[in-house]
Amino acid sequence: MPCRFGASPLHHFPTFFFYLILVLALLVVPVSSNSSYSPPRGGASKAAGVRQSKNIKIAYQGEPGAYSEKSLRELLGNSVISVGRKSFEDCFQAVTSQECDYCLLPVENSLGGSIHENYDLMLRYDLHIIAEHEFRVRHCRIQTHEAKDEDVKFAISHPQALAQCDNYLRARGIKAIPTYDTAGSAKMLSTGEGLPQGCTVENTCAIASDLAATTYGLCLKEEGIEDDDSNFTRFLLLSRKGVTNLLGKKIPSKTSIVFTLPESPGALYKALACFSLRDVDFSKIESRPTSASLLSFLKFRGGTRKPRQQPRFRYCFYLDFLASELSEEAQNSLAHLNEQAQFLRVLGSYPSMSRLVGDIKDEVEELRKSVERDGSKGGSSITTLKSDEDDNVRMKVGMFGFEGHAGKIAKLVMRKHEVRVMDGKDENLKKAKEMELEGCKLFESSKFFHRDGESLDVLLITSPLLELEDRVSSLPSSSLSNTLVVCMSPLLEHPSKVLLSRLPPSTDIIVAHPMFGPPPEDGKGVDGLPFVYSKVRVLDTRRADRLLKAVGEGRCKISEMSPQEHDGYTARAQFCTKLFGNLLEKQELAASPVNVPAFESLVEVMDAQVDDVFDDFYSFYKMCPKSSEVISRLRDSLGEIERKIAAKSSYIEAKREMREDDRMHVMDEVRRMLRDIENEGGKGKS
Repeated sequence: MPCRFGASPLHHFPTFFFYLILVLALLVVPVSSNSSYSPPRGGASKAAGVRQSKNIKIAYQGEPGAYSEKSLRELLGNSVISVGRKSFEDCFQAVTSQECDYCLLPVENSLGGSIHENYDLMLRYDLHIIAEHEFRVRHCRIQTHEAKDEDVKFAISHPQALAQCDNYLRARGIKAIPTYDTAGSAKMLSTGEGLPQGCTVENTCAIASDLAATTYGLCLKEEGIEDDDSNFTRFLLLSRKGVTNLLGKKIPSKTSIVFTLPESPGALYKALACFSLRDVDFSKIESRPTSASLLSFLKFRGGTRKPRQQPRFRYCFYLDFLASELSEEAQNSLAHLNEQAQFLRVLGSYPSMSRLVGDIKDEVEELRKSVERDGSKGGSSITTLKSDEDDNVRMKVGMFGFEGHAGKIAKLVMRKHEVRVMDGKDENLKKAKEMELEGCKLFESSKFFHRDGESLDVLLITSPLLELEDRVSSLPSSSLSNTLVVCMSPLLEHPSKVLLSRLPPSTDIIVAHPMFGPPPEDGKGVDGLPFVYSKVRVLDTRRADRLLKAVGEGRCKISEMSPQEHDGYTARAQFCTKLFGNLLEKQELAASPVNVPAFESLVEVMDAQVDDVFDDFYSFYKMCPKSSEVISRLRDSLGEIERKIAAKSSYIEAKREMREDDRMHVMDEVRRMLRDIENEGGKGKS
């Protein structure tokens, strides 16, 4: 009988053998302890199971090898990428535009005092302090390998560094020659270019850091040549995101704030009492007159008084206290101070004494391990970023509508970029033509958005508030993909909502309020005038920064502010002005031979609103959330004034009646006395 394989045990042998091999393979192959897959950070991994670390770019001011870079290496290690910038503001811009992750900047020196420019910049840019580092400045004498000590007659460096090494240089008969920078002096010595007159690579040394000697391949002759060994510089590490919520009770913390106070007796004493009453200790307090730009910024942000009422010197107070912003004592202190201060800003709450917490700590540690694992050299020093090429990039800017302040904006932008205009009114196109701008009518939108096969980079919209939604709806969405749209309006919250609802998700959005005085164009510049903006949705930060930089180079005061905050100020300021202008116009005010300055100011307010049609005023009222609240308060105030007038009138009338009563009483007394005298006289005769 033939064998039936289905009944034989050998029938299952192939399947059994397969599973046996599979089990053995699983036992041999190591299994990762991490069961979930983590995508690589910063690029593809070099080997399976190894995550490549993110490159960390830290901006600092100065040339490679500067003390700022050495301080950066001390705090964050040698694995990060240091990015040298020409100015402090360039460092802030590099972080804000996301080209760099952090920046490390000096704020005070134990011998030279505070660096106020960086405090002002912390107010202008929305960055947060996340760490501090106290750097010991050790000056070094460096020179070329060919130079002999006896031949060295000159020393070049920053004036402050030369002054701090004065005794050392005098004792050796070396003449100090100031230059622009410590590391820059080492760079000049290494190349032999740009040296002061009479200086050569053989007879000159530089005073700089030991890092500068290594960076430029120079000979380090002597370290610690400064006259005073108590030279420390305090640096702050700034980031786009704060670390306040990561500061536990066991982490020694510090908080930096800046505030201004009203001109009243005991104002500073009361402000400091907010902290001392709660046992919050200070590590620094300093005051100084505010700069012109900061004062202008504070006037708008804080609603300060008119310039003619301002004292000649207005002071800001910088305060560091030893507590986290989120501690109960600090919260109560800041809330109390906020009730007294005209302006208060928390610059950051951070760990003290060179400690790191949060993302920066994890990133630096991960990068260090990655460098050790790969055996690579690690970080490097660079001096250029992609944005450095932006000055040579000409964007294509379109202006949809040429009303209001559009002409002044066009003058600012057209110096750097190519500008063209689209408008439905012939008189507006005529104005554009007078400025030598290309004009397009509404039916030429294809030519406006796409010319020579190239699309617009930026679209600027000017429109009455009531027409804004219809005007935005008329735009071709396909032409606005990957475009920056900027809406210029006296309000910011309503345009933000309209643009977000009507434009594609790939469109960047900025809303702006150019406060350049009453239109139409008056021929004046914008020097010193406010330009307030808000980045509603910006993915391409470099493009937005290029546009804002072009506006800022017109010397107007650029301030970033949320739409809600801006409209809150506008309701109190601009809407009140428009409201009173309309009210005064109904009174038919006219000039007279006895005009006083206050009356002339009222006439100016009225004249500023004469050209405004009621629709503009109504749209402002309708779309400014607090406008009705302002009218209600004004109505209540008018009623209160009427009640005061009535009360004063009643008081004066009552006082007059009392005086009349008193006069009648006196007259009655006089009559009675006269009668008594007359009666007494009659008795005497009898």
